[in-house]
Amino acid sequence: MKAWFIALLIVGLTSLNDLAYAEDQIPKSPEPYDSIVPKYLSDGPSRLDPPAKFNDQDQALPTPLTAAPPPDPELPTWGRYLTPSTSPVLSPVEYSLVGPPTGVVQHAEDQDYRAVVSDPNTLLNYDAQFGQNVDIFRPDGMAPIGMFGDHTLPAGTAFLSYRYLQNSFDQNYVGSHHTGVPTAYPYAPTWMMQNSQVALVEYGATQDFTVMAYLPFQHNGINSQTSTGNYLATFTNPGDIRIQGLLVVRRAERSQSHVNFGLSIPVGFLEAQSIGGTGQPEPSQTAPNNPYALRTSSGTYDLLFGYTYRKQTDNWTFGGQANAVIPTGKNTLDYELGNQFQLTGWASRRWTERWSTSARLDGHWNGNIRGADPRLDVALSPVNQANAQGRQYVNGLLGVNYLLTRPEHRFREQRLFLESGVPLYQWVDGQQLGLTWTLNAGWGMAF
Repeated sequence: MKAWFIALLIVGLTSLNDLAYAEDQIPKSPEPYDSIVPKYLSDGPSRLDPPAKFNDQDQALPTPLTAAPPPDPELPTWGRYLTPSTSPVLSPVEYSLVGPPTGVVQHAEDQDYRAVVSDPNTLLNYDAQFGQNVDIFRPDGMAPIGMFGDHTLPAGTAFLSYRYLQNSFDQNYVGSHHTGVPTAYPYAPTWMMQNSQVALVEYGATQDFTVMAYLPFQHNGINSQTSTGNYLATFTNPGDIRIQGLLVVRRAERSQSHVNFGLSIPVGFLEAQSIGGTGQPEPSQTAPNNPYALRTSSGTYDLLFGYTYRKQTDNWTFGGQANAVIPTGKNTLDYELGNQFQLTGWASRRWTERWSTSARLDGHWNGNIRGADPRLDVALSPVNQANAQGRQYVNGLLGVNYLLTRPEHRFREQRLFLESGVPLYQWVDGQQLGLTWTLNAGWGMAF
C-alpha cells in the first residue's frame, strides 16, 4: 500500500513538470509576429516581408528570399549604315618622307626629309607626281612615230624601235608657187625621194634622265629630165649618228616637261661619197652626181637642242616639241649646212586598250647652205646651187598606233606605228622640188 502511493506520487509530479514547461514556451494569447522574431533579425532593415497575422487555426509562413533582377544594359549604338559616323579629323602632322630619285647621278643618301602633311592619304598622290606620271605604255602614251625624243623612260627600262621615214618631192616650186620643169638647165629635176631606216635605242638611266642613240641608213634618189631622156641619180649610205640625253625639268599632275640635248657625229663618208647613175665617183661636167639633197652626212659635228611638254588625261595625250640643229663649222668640202628648227604639236586619242589615233602639225625651217662644194657645177642643175637649199613648210599628219601585246605585259610591250601627211604650206628658196607627202612607219618594244 505504501509502495503504490509512492509510485502514484512520482507520476503526478512528472506530469505537473511537463505542463509547466509547455506553458512557458507558448504564449497564452496571440501576439504580433515581430514580437517573437529574434532580435538579430528584427533590428535594422530586413529583406523579409511582414508576415500575416496567424492564430491557432490559420498560420501564415514568411515569403521566400528573392532578390530584385538587375537592370537591363543599355543597347549598343552601332550607327546607321547609310549615314556612318565620320572619322575624327586629324590635325597636321610632321612626317618623315623619302624624296623621289632625281638628277643625272643619284645617291642613296640625302633622300629623306620631313614635311607637314595634313592628310596622310594624299601622300600617294604626291608619289604619283614624283614617278612616271605620264603613262607611256598606253597606246597613246608615245608621240607619233615621226617624232624623236618625245618621252622619257622609267629607271631601268629600255626601248628599242625601228623606223622607216619617207619624204616624196614632186613638181618644182619658186617661193610658194608651182612652176614647170626648169628647161634652162641640162639636168632639170622632176622628182626626188628621201628614205631613212632608223635603228633607235633608248634607256632610262634614272627616273629623270634617259639616254637615246640612233643610226639612220639612208637611200636617196633624184630623177632629172635631159635632152635624151631621164637620168636617175641614187645614193645609199649610213647617216650621221645622233646621241641625246633627255632630262626631266618639271613634273605636275599627269604632265611632264623635259629638255633634249645631244650631238650629231658625222660618219666620215662625205669625201668618199659616190652614186650610181653613170657610175662616176664624183660630180662632173656631164653628170650632176651627188648633189646636196642626196648626201647622207653633214660632215660636221652638230649640236642638238630641244624642249618637250606632254599632258595626259583619261583618254587623251597631247603635247608640243621644239628642236634645233646647229652646225659647228664647215666640213672638209668647205661648206656648212644651214641651221634647222622644228616646232611640232600633237594630240592622241585612245579608243581601246590597244588602239589609238593621232593628229599632228609639224613645222620646219631649214636655212641655206653657207659656203659651197667646189666640185658641183651650178649651171648643170638647180639642185647644185648652195643658196637654193633653204625651205620652210608645215605638214599635217594623221596616225594610228596599235599595241601587239596586252597592256599589263609591260616588260615585253610591243607596238606598231603608222603616220602619213601632206604639206599644208611650203616656201622654198630659189627653184626647188616641193614636198608632196610624208610616210612614217615603225615598230617598237619596251623591256
